[in-house]
Amino acid sequence: MSLRRLLDSTPARLARQSSDLLQLVVLAGTALVTVYGVGTTWLVALRLPPATLAVLAALLFAASVATYYVRCVYRPPDFLIEELDGSLVVTRVRGDDGRDHHRYAYTRRQRVRATRQIRLVGVRSHWSGQNRVVEEATSLFPEHRLLDGAVAEEDGRVYRWLYLLGPLARGRRVSVGIRQVFEDVYAPMKPYYRESCEERRVRKLSVRVQFDRVDAPAEAWQVVWRRTRSGSSRQEVARTPCEPRGDCVTGKVVYEVTLRRPDPDCAYGIWWRWPDDPPRRRPASGPAGAATRRAGVDGVTLAPPTGRR
Repeated sequence: MSLRRLLDSTPARLARQSSDLLQLVVLAGTALVTVYGVGTTWLVALRLPPATLAVLAALLFAASVATYYVRCVYRPPDFLIEELDGSLVVTRVRGDDGRDHHRYAYTRRQRVRATRQIRLVGVRSHWSGQNRVVEEATSLFPEHRLLDGAVAEEDGRVYRWLYLLGPLARGRRVSVGIRQVFEDVYAPMKPYYRESCEERRVRKLSVRVQFDRVDAPAEAWQVVWRRTRSGSSRQEVARTPCEPRGDCVTGKVVYEVTLRRPDPDCAYGIWWRWPDDPPRRRPASGPAGAATRRAGVDGVTLAPPTGRR
């Protein structure tokens, strides 16, 4: 085991945090002893009530706890997402073997506001099926450089970072985005697309899926997923039918969900059914089925129909 891996291990991190806590305890104890000695002399000289010293000691202890929380526990995000717009364009293509599969053009654009000086804006994605990349992930804006992890980590997600080629000061805003095209030529993807807030506050979230009219789904739903307690997966908590928005000029069918201030712990998206797939079973009767049929569960609210705000 290398020295770097040893220093980054969990016991080493806990030791560093314990060291910080011990330093704060020693500092607080030293300060309390000093305040006690000085305060006692001060109280005797000014003839103040003993409760004054107790109040000062309590305030000093509270300040020490607050300092520990800020230094060792509280981890504010580097940036806030003011607007997140995810889009997936699905088209049917024919492979070299004569079989049909689908091509997915994925675009994610977001406007962020820095909460402290930053140079990197992280994004992540997770795709099902077995895909062949047609176009590698690229930045939507040429003034940014994409740093691609390229390999899925233990949670199945691929992490990427957009390097702004310079510092972004606190309070400043910038628009970033990525684009990627791939095909599920080896194994079909699951028929859904969703975006999450990545545990950040988001003012506006939009998810859009576009199909050719000749290859449109038989039906679609707006779905909400909530992260499980273990944090390793998501489970569906709400589902409502979604009506398509057709464009007669271009021959496209679009399903869309738009929300204001969504839940940071949830993901929102579109689930569809292809015409040759069997209809989805209705939720079972009883408390579990009723909870699934509701438009909102545990504070989760789905977006209104497309075209309304």
